[in-house]
This record gives sequence, C-alpha cells and structure tokens, in this order.
Amino acid sequence: MTYADRVPAPAVALDAAGKSYGGTVALAPLSLEVARGERLAVLGPSGSGKTTLLNLIGGVVGPDTGTVALSGRDISGMRPGRELAALVGVMHQQFDLVPHLSVVHNVLAGRLGEWSLWHSLVSLVSARDVSLAVSAAARVGIADKLRERTSRLSGGEQQRVALARLLVQQPGIVVADEPVSSLDPTRADDIVRLLTSIVDESGNSLVASLHSIDLARRYFTRAIGLRENRLRFDVDMSELGDDTLRSLYDLG
Repeated sequence: MTYADRVPAPAVALDAAGKSYGGTVALAPLSLEVARGERLAVLGPSGSGKTTLLNLIGGVVGPDTGTVALSGRDISGMRPGRELAALVGVMHQQFDLVPHLSVVHNVLAGRLGEWSLWHSLVSLVSARDVSLAVSAAARVGIADKLRERTSRLSGGEQQRVALARLLVQQPGIVVADEPVSSLDPTRADDIVRLLTSIVDESGNSLVASLHSIDLARRYFTRAIGLRENRLRFDVDMSELGDDTLRSLYDLG
C-alpha cells in the first residue's frame, strides 16, 4: 500500500465540474476540494451559481462537464437512495417538509434511504424507529414538538425539524442552501451555531451558501466566492478581506 492509498479521499472533489441549462451557463467548470471536517461557506450575489454548485455536490443534478466525487466515489449515475443518502444530506431553503404530517414523521423521512418501500409506506401510518427521532429532536431542542403538526411550527422550529432529519440520516457531508434566509438575525445565529456544532461533533463536512458575512466569518473555516457563475476566490476565512468582499458584491 502506497502513502497515497492511506491518505483519506477529500469529502468533496469537483474536477472541472460545470452545469448549463438550455445553452445558458449556470456554473462554469470549476475544480474544488473540501476536506473531511471542513466548514466551507459559499458566498456571492444572487444568481451567481451558488445553488447550482450545491445541487451538484448534493447529487440533485449531474454535471454536464467534469466529475463530482464524494469521499472518493464518483456520484455520476448514483440514484437517490441508500447509497447517496449515506454520503450527503441536503438542506434546501424551503426545508422540504411535509406540512400536514407530524414532526416525528418529517424527522424520520431522513431514514427513507435506509428503508424498504414497505417500511416507508408503513411509516406514514405508524412512525417507525421513533427512538431515533426522539434523540434527534432532543438534540435540536424540539423534543416537545414531536407529535405536533409541522405546519403549526414557527420558521425557526421548522428549521430545527430539518436539522433533526439530517441527524437521523447520518450523512458524511451536509450541504445547506441559504439555511437561515427566512430567519431574523438572532434565530439565524442560533441555527447556524447548532448546525456547525452538529457537523463538528460527528466529524462531518459542511458546505453552505450564506448571505450573512458575519455568520460566515463566525462559524466557517474557509470561503469561496462565486460571481457571474464563476469561481472568483478560495481562501481561509482568516484571509477573507473587506476589499475582496466588496469586489464580489459590487454591482457597478
């Protein structure tokens, strides 16, 4: 066994990966690696390609050029299910919760990649693996909400449901697309702190797009900037200067 064989593969590795829709470039080809345990903030103005990048990493869409590998495994052609769910969990801006179902059912949706079709159907009537949901809900501070209808929760509480769902999924990589865009600054800070503590405890990697530079600097170890669908910078957070940010968001 060589030294290279013993070195763990990066959690995320994009090699000239790009995406277009109908001839319009959504993300110009870029190469990027995210180490295990790293917290990467994706910055940039609206329409700069952030969501497309996160969708590529999350396996939501496939690249038109290049490759996307998670923990050393090319995910091209990998269908949503047990294999992909074990590698990556995705938090979308809309939370992707089923509002008329209880919190416990929404949390346990994180197990769908592990369950058979029959198990999944039965869970809609009688929640299975409830102990997992109880533990996850307690971790994010909503243990008393498990039996409530999800639509009755506040935005911050619904975000905690989405976090609990990730906990039961147990992915190696967490991808979050503007996870706190609908929350006030105090609740946004609370959710990002909780999210980063969860991934730190498990040694997972986190890739998240954020509009708040303060949250990025406070909780993330590295930042990349996207503008006009292209990668503009890739720096340690300690090296992210105000001039670089002004250039990234300058509308002139």
